Amino acid sequence: MKFFPQNLYELSEGDLSKTLIDALYKKLSEIVKVDVAIVGAGPSGLTAAWKLGEKGYKVLVLERMLGVGGGMRGGSMLLPVGLIEDGEAAEIAREAGARINKIRNGLFVVDPSELAVRLASKAIENGAIIWPGVLVEDLITRGRGEDLVVKGVLINWTPIYEAGWHVDPFYIEANAVVDATGHDGSLLRVLAKRHPELKINIPGMSSQNVWIGEEMVVEKTSMVVKGLFVTGMSVAELYNTNRMGAIFGGMLVSGRKVADLIDDYFGKTRTLREQ
Repeated sequence: MKFFPQNLYELSEGDLSKTLIDALYKKLSEIVKVDVAIVGAGPSGLTAAWKLGEKGYKVLVLERMLGVGGGMRGGSMLLPVGLIEDGEAAEIAREAGARINKIRNGLFVVDPSELAVRLASKAIENGAIIWPGVLVEDLITRGRGEDLVVKGVLINWTPIYEAGWHVDPFYIEANAVVDATGHDGSLLRVLAKRHPELKINIPGMSSQNVWIGEEMVVEKTSMVVKGLFVTGMSVAELYNTNRMGAIFGGMLVSGRKVADLIDDYFGKTRTLREQ
């Protein structure tokens, strides 16, 4: 008994490989130049990708792991629960399609895995491309000091990096880049290393203080230098704000805020799509 269309049985493994290569070429040709490259597919990065996609931007999300969700996937100590505040955070989670249940006044419980895949789905539905298994090892920049502008990223396969091999990277141009790498703050550290003239200090996050941490991660979501934005726990790493544990509302709101900041930035500088 045959379960698939008859003509498929006429294709060899080589034919299938060629089909994959043809599809890959088409997709790669679409993502070597994008409006926004978001590095990190955690809650803030995915929310930003979704909201930027809604605004019509061409978005690429680069994730060093094979899955989406970042640190949120681990819930609270690898338990399948997380918390979200009422208000803007709960609104974003509901809009994404995640089931949130009130556990006490002003506070909801959510399944972290469900929230992660719902956010990823919304990003993809709105045109974002998520590319897993790649690591950003450097930035593309123009100028120095006050004139410096970030114009993209250099990527390599995560296993290549972990093996310690020297393999030259691949270029991705972007009119804006977002550090959504969480506790790594990896783009910020690259920027500080490559451009000491900026005198950027990255002290790392401060100790736990949940409500101050939640407020500050949103308040300090910002543009660090022209073209490079910071969201989520990368904000805490840069500004030494408090950690907040397994409560994810600040991540969602930070992601939406950085999307608005980028939209405003493009409104002032013109994007590829407007040229």
